[in-house]
Amino acid sequence: MRDTWFKPGSLPRVRLPPGCYVYVGSAMGPGGFEKRVLRHLRKRKKARWHIDYLTRLRSVEVKSIIYTPLRHGESRLTCMLSSLGFVKMVKGFGATDSPSDFSHLLSYNEGSRKTVERIAYGMRRSGLRFRVFNPEALISSSEC
Repeated sequence: MRDTWFKPGSLPRVRLPPGCYVYVGSAMGPGGFEKRVLRHLRKRKKARWHIDYLTRLRSVEVKSIIYTPLRHGESRLTCMLSSLGFVKMVKGFGATDSPSDFSHLLSYNEGSRKTVERIAYGMRRSGLRFRVFNPEALISSSEC
C-alpha cells in the first residue's frame, strides 16, 4: 500500500499513510442522512465538502457507515473517539464550522472490523443510540 495524497479544498495538500480512517460529519441537509451519505459514496462528483475530496479517490474504500441521531455532535464524537485512542489527522478537515476542533478525520490502525467495534463500544459507553450500515446495502436500498 502507498500513501494517499490529495488536496481537500482550501486546505494544504495532505498525505495519509495506509490505514483505517474515520470521518465524523453531520450528514444534514436536503434529503437527509441517506442522500448525503450516498452522495459521499459516489466516486464521480463535484467536491463540495472535505470528505468528497477523499471519497472520490480510487484508492479509498468506505467499509462502514455509523449513524447516530445526535444533532450537532461532531465535537462530542471526535472527543469521545480521541479518548478511545483514535488520532485526529488533518487540521481543519471537516471542521470548518467547528473552529475549536482540530479535525473531524481520525485514524485507528486496527483494521475496519476492530475500528467499528471500538466505535460501537464508545457509543454504548456514552449512552448514544447508533446503527451500523454496510455501504453496499445502503446503495442497493436506494435503487429500489
